Amino acid sequence: MKVVVEFLETGTYKDGLWSTSFKATKGQLHALSPDYAAHLISTTKATFHNVIEAKPTFF
Repeated sequence: MKVVVEFLETGTYKDGLWSTSFKATKGQLHALSPDYAAHLISTTKATFHNVIEAKPTFF
């Protein structure tokens, strides 16, 4: 599952310890992990936009 947020501040962000950094501008939408999205929302750097559910894959 990913959470889509809208950034309220332009800056460099990193979604997790092992992921690469990315630049986001104010108003940009980005899909993030739920825990990082919650962190950004609680620190007023982003607002909640949507949830993307993973679709199950069948073999």
